[in-house]
Amino acid sequence: MKYDMTARVYGLVFRRILGSYYKKHVPEMSASKRRAVFRRIQEEYKAMLERTPGVGGKENSLEDDLIGACWFFALAKADPDMSPERMDDVIVSGIQSNFMQKSHRKERENGTLFSDKVQDKKLREAERSQHSKYEMDWKFTYEKGEDEFYCTYTECGICKLAQREHTEAWLPCLCRMDYGTYDMVGAELIRTKTLAAGDECCNFHVIRKKG
Repeated sequence: MKYDMTARVYGLVFRRILGSYYKKHVPEMSASKRRAVFRRIQEEYKAMLERTPGVGGKENSLEDDLIGACWFFALAKADPDMSPERMDDVIVSGIQSNFMQKSHRKERENGTLFSDKVQDKKLREAERSQHSKYEMDWKFTYEKGEDEFYCTYTECGICKLAQREHTEAWLPCLCRMDYGTYDMVGAELIRTKTLAAGDECCNFHVIRKKG
């Protein structure tokens, strides 16, 4: 993949979230140490993107997820104190921040996730995934619905990335992120299995929140 505009924007957003977290929850970290960590993250992030094969660019919405995962795995490598528990805290703090909540307000109010446009694209991607030529791609099925949908993944690009980068310890953090991410856009995730936990699939059941 490339360090393109999408990757730059993701990096800037996540850096803002991490900077706020450090200042609030790790006050003993000096400004110079924060700058050093940010520099290492940036270097590792760009390098990881460049050595990670893409999954089809803009034709595949899941490539954005792979880009985001690169940043968080770069964080795990760049900050020696970034335990999985701390990364969970960073993610929750970021999702709950005013910045992220405001950024996704329209999606939440309009129910964008359940629109025909979004769901029909997901149906096409699910069909393509069954015959994908990209080694890092997901493989999944999708069942469309007005107020709920089902998405069952039997292969996961983020799991593959964690194996390549030896960051399996932080992989569950990104799995748990799904709950807050769906909540932020007005949906509830019900899931009993994940590939990261050794199950045969990730069984997403997503329900529109009322009110």
